[in-house]
Amino acid sequence: MDTYTGNEVFQILIKKSEARDIVEDWAERNMDCDLRLRKAKTRGHVVIELKDVVYANNIRIWHPGCQIEIKKQ
Repeated sequence: MDTYTGNEVFQILIKKSEARDIVEDWAERNMDCDLRLRKAKTRGHVVIELKDVVYANNIRIWHPGCQIEIKKQ
């Protein structure tokens, strides 16, 4: 079983219409993590990349239909 090392990047596939809410929440909370958005191959979706495990889990809870990929660095 893999353990959390802190070097993981969480890639979250989310609908384009829901991405704005996440960015606004991130800005309002003044989060101390980088949030990167990029165009997804899946039409109508974007990929949100971040390293903060707690905020990634919050996004997962708020948007249960999202898909998460964890990349080791």
